[in-house]
Amino acid sequence: MNLPPAHPFRRGLPLALRAALPLSAALMLASGPAWAQTTPAAPATQTAAPAATEAAPYTLEQAYASLAAAPSVTRAALSVQVAQQNLEAARSALGLSVSVNGNASYVGSGAGTASDGAATTTAASLGGNAGVSVSLGLLPWSNNQSSLRASERSLALARATLQETQRSARLNVTQAYFDAVLATQDLTISAQTVALRARQLQVAQAQDAAGNAAPEAVLSAQAALQAAQSAAAQAQGTLDTAQRTLESALGVSLGRVTFSTPTQATLTLPDVVVLVARARTSRADVISAQNTLAAAQDTLDTAVRDATLPDLTASVGYGGGSAGTLSTSLNLKQGTLSSAYSVPVGSSTSSAGSSGGRLTASLSGSYVVYSPAQRASLSADQAAVTQAALSLTVAQQNVELDVRSRFITAQQALTAVQTRQTQVQVAQQQLATAQARVQAGTTTPDDVQSAELTLAQAQRDLLSARLSAQTTLIQLDNAAGGPQ
Repeated sequence: MNLPPAHPFRRGLPLALRAALPLSAALMLASGPAWAQTTPAAPATQTAAPAATEAAPYTLEQAYASLAAAPSVTRAALSVQVAQQNLEAARSALGLSVSVNGNASYVGSGAGTASDGAATTTAASLGGNAGVSVSLGLLPWSNNQSSLRASERSLALARATLQETQRSARLNVTQAYFDAVLATQDLTISAQTVALRARQLQVAQAQDAAGNAAPEAVLSAQAALQAAQSAAAQAQGTLDTAQRTLESALGVSLGRVTFSTPTQATLTLPDVVVLVARARTSRADVISAQNTLAAAQDTLDTAVRDATLPDLTASVGYGGGSAGTLSTSLNLKQGTLSSAYSVPVGSSTSSAGSSGGRLTASLSGSYVVYSPAQRASLSADQAAVTQAALSLTVAQQNVELDVRSRFITAQQALTAVQTRQTQVQVAQQQLATAQARVQAGTTTPDDVQSAELTLAQAQRDLLSARLSAQTTLIQLDNAAGGPQ
């Protein structure tokens, strides 16, 4: 019977080390979204392939500079342009509206018989009128004024939406960049971990070969190496995902780049009372609720005028004959003033003569005394105003709740930063202790490297806590409507 070798893992040692060392080297060199690739050396007769393009450094400031071209920001900016053009059109409608008009008629010649039996002939005639008319929304409730107010509200909402979109895009870019920075740190730590675990596996197998270690020690060391390799692959995947997320947010392709740790920002909590007051007035959802309330109030005001004001039209005219006629009228309910001037044209003008003008004036109107439908419509409009006011109150309460909850999250994030700072100090002390023991000959250099790895991990966790706190502060500022 063939028995298995006494130390089955000795044969796996060269393979494990061969697998670990190239991976460690690749991790140290990896700075882009893909692993550094190794290929066999080309034969001497073949032309050498060109060297890979070096990864270029990419800073957070460069990412912010590209935000203006982000797809979401571009769409919101176009909405602002449309709203601005609508407002300009509404303002133009406030001025005089001028139009020309006219009509023409033709009557052909004809023959007839007079009462005395004599034959008569009627000559052909061409007649008509030509004129010009102007109108102006004079009173505050004219349709032009209502359109202007609606356009102003739409522009204010579009601008608030653009600002929120810009802040949201900036936050997404910041989060993706921070994820890439942390993944880069994880790659470096993973490379150090793989190297350490490979050396520990080599030591465990050497001790096992000398009979100074149990076989499970070799298994544990090999499992630790495999876990380190898996963590390295996961860190590279996280870096690749973060870069793709950043490219998607910016709408650009970055290629092979490296991400550097951003400058540490000052982490301070703002005054929550100021934030709440700002959010209750400047958030886009609050402005939208305010616009809904204003539109409902305009509709109610129109309904009240329809119910209380008579449909009264006063007009004054002067002229007649070939000199033409000038007339002016004012409609009380519509709030519109209009004027018109017309002159007769054609062969019929001569028959009209050139007599002097005449002054005419008229007043006409109507008033609804009883209308159940009108009363029902008025009640519905009043209910719509009440509902819109409640919606505005709810929107303000929601944004206040959002600000206060994010304020608590920011407080917790800043506390986590302090905790991580303490852990870094502990790791620094442990490293100093390990170095002192090595100098005293009571421990091995591997313990020093392990302590260095612990310190690197603690520093990475501190960086993660600081970036997380910075992100929560940005989210808090965005929830308050952004900087004013």
